[in-house]
Amino acid sequence: MKPALKNRLIASALLAAVFCAVYILCRYTFLQKEYFGLFLNTPDYWSELRGGPRPLLTFLGDFTVQFFRFAWAGPALAALGAGACYLILGRFLRRVRIPLAVVLFAACLTLCLLPKTRERERWAKVEYTAIHAQWDKLAAAATPQAADQDPMLMPYAFLALSEQGLLADHIFRYPVAGPQDMDAEGELTLHGYLFSQIQAEAMGSTNEALHNAFQVACTLPHGCSHGTIRSLIKYNLAAGNALLARKYADLLARSPANRATARAAHRLIDRLDGSTPLDSGPSEAAATITHNTLYNMKAMAREGLFDAAAAERSRCLLLLQRDLRSFVATFPEDEDYSRLPAAYQQALCLILDPQAAERLSSAVRRDFDQYSKAFDRPRMKGTAGAILPGSYWDYYFLMGF
Repeated sequence: MKPALKNRLIASALLAAVFCAVYILCRYTFLQKEYFGLFLNTPDYWSELRGGPRPLLTFLGDFTVQFFRFAWAGPALAALGAGACYLILGRFLRRVRIPLAVVLFAACLTLCLLPKTRERERWAKVEYTAIHAQWDKLAAAATPQAADQDPMLMPYAFLALSEQGLLADHIFRYPVAGPQDMDAEGELTLHGYLFSQIQAEAMGSTNEALHNAFQVACTLPHGCSHGTIRSLIKYNLAAGNALLARKYADLLARSPANRATARAAHRLIDRLDGSTPLDSGPSEAAATITHNTLYNMKAMAREGLFDAAAAERSRCLLLLQRDLRSFVATFPEDEDYSRLPAAYQQALCLILDPQAAERLSSAVRRDFDQYSKAFDRPRMKGTAGAILPGSYWDYYFLMGF
C-alpha cells in the first residue's frame, strides 16, 4: 500500500474513532455548553467583548459554541482536533503513525472516562433531557443508585416520575430524607433556577417559568444565553405575548446557528393576534414564588393548575411531611384503597380505623402485620437499618429523627 494512502486511512480511522467515542460519551456536555453559551452579532455583544479580557479567544469560543446545538458538532470538533494533532506529529514520527493514532485515541478516551468528565456528562444529560421533557431518559439517568451518590438528582427524578404517573410507585426507593428532596427551591444557583424553570413549565405555570428563566440568565456571564432566549420565546408564545416573543426572536436571529429557530418562531408569532400582556390566563396569575413547595402547589391549584401529576406530587409531599390526616382527606370517602399505589396504602395503614382498613389490599395488610412484629421502636428508631426497604413505613418510622 502506498504510504500516502495508508496515512489517509489511518487519519480517517482516527477521526471516526474519536468522533464515535466523544459522541457516545460526551455529547450532552457539548449540548448543554451551547444552552448556556452566547454569541450574538449585535452592538451590545461586540462592545462587551472589546471591554473584556482576551477578546479574540472569547470570540472564537463563543462563535464555536453556538454550533454545539447540533449533537454532531462537538464530537466533530474533537475529532478534527485529534486529526490535526496526528497530521502535525506525523510529520516528525512517520515510522510510527499507527502507534501515534492509537495513542491519540487512547488519550481522547481517557479524557472522556475521567470521573470529573463522567460527572459533568451525567448532569448535562439530566438537564438536557429535562429541558426537552424526555422523561423516560431523565428517569433512566437519575436512578435510585445514582441519587444515592448525588442526592441533588432526586428533584429531577421525582419530576420525571410524576410526569410519567409513576412517582408514588418509586419515590421511596430513593434515599429520600424529607420534603426538601422533592424540589430545588433552596438552591439559589444557576442549576437550582434551571430546575425551577423546568418544573414550572411542566406544571403549566408560564409566569413562574419566565421568572426562573430570567434568574438563570442573571447567573450567566453575558446575562443571557441561547437556551434562555429560546425559552423566553417559548414562554411568551404560550402566554400569547407576541410583542415580547418577537423581541426575543429578533435577538435570536443574530446567532447564525439559531436563525432557523428564529424564523420558525417568527412564523408562530405572526399567527398571534396582536400582543397580549401576561395577565390573560390562570398560569400568569399564580403567585408561586416561595421556598415552600406545598404552598406553591396549593397556589397553583387555586389558579386551576392542577392535573394528575400535580395531585400525585401533592400527595407524596404530604407523605414526606408525615401529614397523614391531610393525606387521607385527599381521597373520597368511598375510595377503593386496594387499587392505590403500595406507598399510599402503607401510609393509610397508619391512620385508617379498622373498618376502613379492610378496604386495603390483603397483601399490604399482611405486610403491615409482619412489619409491626419486626419493628422494635426503642431499638430501631433513629437507626439506618431498614425493615422493609422501599416502603413508606421505613421512611415514616426511621428517617429524619
